[in-house]
Amino acid sequence: MQHPIYGQIGHLFIIISFVTALVVAFSYFKAANNLEIKPETNWLKFSRIYFIVHVVAVFGIIITLFYITAQHYFEYYYVWNYSSKSLPPEYILSSFWHGQEGSFLLWIFWDAILGLILIKLSGKTWEAPVMAIFALVQAFLCSMILGVVIPGIDLKIGSTPFLLLKEAMPDLPVWQMNANFVPEDGKGMNPLLQNYWMVIHPPTLFLGFATTLVPFAYLMAGFWKKRYSEWIKPSLPWSLVSALILGVGILMGAYWAYETLNFGGYWNWDPVENAVYVPWLVMVAAIHTQIANRKSGTAIKASAILVIAQFILILYSTFLTRSGILGNASVHSFTDLGLSGQLLIYLFTFILLSGYLCWLRWGQL
Repeated sequence: MQHPIYGQIGHLFIIISFVTALVVAFSYFKAANNLEIKPETNWLKFSRIYFIVHVVAVFGIIITLFYITAQHYFEYYYVWNYSSKSLPPEYILSSFWHGQEGSFLLWIFWDAILGLILIKLSGKTWEAPVMAIFALVQAFLCSMILGVVIPGIDLKIGSTPFLLLKEAMPDLPVWQMNANFVPEDGKGMNPLLQNYWMVIHPPTLFLGFATTLVPFAYLMAGFWKKRYSEWIKPSLPWSLVSALILGVGILMGAYWAYETLNFGGYWNWDPVENAVYVPWLVMVAAIHTQIANRKSGTAIKASAILVIAQFILILYSTFLTRSGILGNASVHSFTDLGLSGQLLIYLFTFILLSGYLCWLRWGQL
């Protein structure tokens, strides 16, 4: 028996999350431009309401995906490809972020939580410009799991975790014999990943990825609103938190690789490990320059360059691991799901945005 209704509900939640992220980005942009005129604007209230709707939609996606996985609905390609009936509960849980779509969803989830915290803690001075940048990044992330094909030009945007097995593998001969075929069991999890680190390492690492956005958003908001050094005060605590969480995530991955994969060392410098470690080093350098600015008022340009670099390098590492170009060089690399073009647009959008704001404000720093 098939259960297509859950996929339809999950996909509806994905569309709502993407659309509301765009609406929130636009409305916070309008609110940021109105704050000097009227502090408490309708745009600000509108933005908060729609961000809550966005968070509800994100939770809706997660609950739906967890449900179809826990219920072993193997007519869904993601469930069939990454889980099985023989897996214990903790690996059923971790099969959620086994694939690309699930790991993007984990990143989206942490961004949604961080957005709620920022709305609460950032204050009216920073909320609108910071959340405008934040929501724009979230919209890009949501587009990665959209799974929409634009007719006429055959353009696919994102890859949905709610794709049916028949849609993912339409050429299988079994569909000619039984159009409603449902496998008895799934492929299950890669044996190398059946480790307790799989349960705790990816959520920690993706929380680290998500937190790198906050200092970047404060920097972009500061340059946008001509608060050339004021952004460092709210940004520095987030940089410290981000370096701590991402550092712990990297250490977890290092020990896991050493314990399970036997690389002949912690990593033997797997290129994907480099791709995450380098942004962390840049982040630590950014913390030092921000502290220098807080103490003596210097290093504002260095702080700006390093905060931009750590976020751009996270996006670049995302492109490396998810485009498939490291498929033969790294055991960590995902296969290409046709997202390479989207990932490049994501990367270059924020390179150009940050580069433009730096060029615009450099003379005033």
